[in-house]
Amino acid sequence: MSTEKLKILQMVQEGKIKADEALELLKALEESEPQTEIPASAPSRLADKFFRIRVNTAGATKVNVNIPLSIMRVASKFAAFGMSYIPESARLEMEKKGIDLAKIDIEELIRMIEQGLAESGKLVDVEAIDPVDGPIRVEVYVD
Repeated sequence: MSTEKLKILQMVQEGKIKADEALELLKALEESEPQTEIPASAPSRLADKFFRIRVNTAGATKVNVNIPLSIMRVASKFAAFGMSYIPESARLEMEKKGIDLAKIDIEELIRMIEQGLAESGKLVDVEAIDPVDGPIRVEVYVD
């Protein structure tokens, strides 16, 4: 990974820039880097797909993350940042169901999508009740 990309990710981690600003910077970096020729006969399964994380309560959307799968390997570095906004009660409910979002192997997921082994759809769909926010729905999906 380039030094510039690492610096951008570090700025997100330190709270100096927001995730959407980092994505714009990463896109600009990609455009300025020399591109490797990809044969037209090998269309990317990632080109038009997104990794999405949604956390909704009865009153508001708590988390709404949309990451293009084409840059998911880089963007996975801030997955932990987004996960920190999931309320503890929802996290505990997911753990009861054997789901630990921190343990999702992004590399493996991307590899499976590239090879056509994993279809688009929900990876995680959990409902929980938070004492403060009421009903909470956590969804992680690819589309």
